[in-house]
Amino acid sequence: MTTNQPLIGVLTHRRGAFIAGKTYLTSLATVARTYGCRLIVYSPSDIYEEKGIVNGFIYNDEMKAWQSRKTRLPDIVYDRFSNMTPEIFKKYAAYRKISRLRYLNNRFAHKWNAHRFFSRNPELVPHLPDTVPMQQGVLERMIKKYPMLYVKPVNGSGGKGILRIRRGKNVLEMVGRDRKGCVIHNSITSLSAAERFLLLWCQKQGRSFIMQQGLMLTLLPDSICDSRILVQKNEQNEWHITGMIGKQSPEAFVTSNLQSGGQAIVLEELLCHRFSTEERERIVTDIERISLILPRYIESKFGDFIEFGIDIGIDTKGRVWIIEVNTKPNRELFRLAGQFDVYQNAIEMPVRVAATRFHTTDCYTF
Repeated sequence: MTTNQPLIGVLTHRRGAFIAGKTYLTSLATVARTYGCRLIVYSPSDIYEEKGIVNGFIYNDEMKAWQSRKTRLPDIVYDRFSNMTPEIFKKYAAYRKISRLRYLNNRFAHKWNAHRFFSRNPELVPHLPDTVPMQQGVLERMIKKYPMLYVKPVNGSGGKGILRIRRGKNVLEMVGRDRKGCVIHNSITSLSAAERFLLLWCQKQGRSFIMQQGLMLTLLPDSICDSRILVQKNEQNEWHITGMIGKQSPEAFVTSNLQSGGQAIVLEELLCHRFSTEERERIVTDIERISLILPRYIESKFGDFIEFGIDIGIDTKGRVWIIEVNTKPNRELFRLAGQFDVYQNAIEMPVRVAATRFHTTDCYTF
């Protein structure tokens, strides 16, 4: 079959017939077709750049199924790889380092390096939680300053590998999820024993960790609440806010991630429970300002990107905090909150931008 349609590659994780993010990719393939493009989904082990071929998957609209297909190299690549398992991530990182294809989004830094980078920007500094690398001695120093701490892997997603530490009377309460998502609960009375537990925890995970100031994000009773801001580039290469949504989960779940039991809530509804009209306006203004500073600042060092999912916390006093910046954002929150126009725009925008970044009259063979 021949076609002069541009070919968009989507780089993701694959294990056998399993394709990570298949639901989103199916929507993306449908959108690509409406914009005159073709989509090929593949993993780092599926592509042979020196030979000019990809053994990937295309979506068959008639069969409603993904089918294996060999193609030429894509014109442009949308990197959606998000598997943070150390051994898998290392292979992905090694491939990206040598790849010579054209990408919509570059690679960003892990959490500790990102924090250090953000700390150089005076506009962002007031919104950064106190953060240090996890190592011997930091627990004692940090727990004296803050009644609650978080220990997080520098490369991680979905709330896995995160521990919350709370200072109680003569006890440190630790709750979290290991790399497989299993809930961990431990109460330790000795500071030295708690530190040994944390260092062993990090060693078992096989990753580097940070320790971070805990934030009071209980905007709703017995819940952890934060927000997800999706910022994307449009066809004019300008950053804009596609959508803003709140997240909440029971406090016992440690984080508000969807994978950890969180759910979507309209941001205005979330803020109404605690703040006045004037306070809400100021909070939203702060969120919008920060959310548009971040992508431009990141691009000043790390090169071209197309979208970011920015997790913003609002504490009980109305202060706005940068929790995390995700380069492979999930947009399901908008669909779950009934914001279908936002959800559709969020899916379409990467394809619309990709379609404007190249012009071709050649015929290609699949």
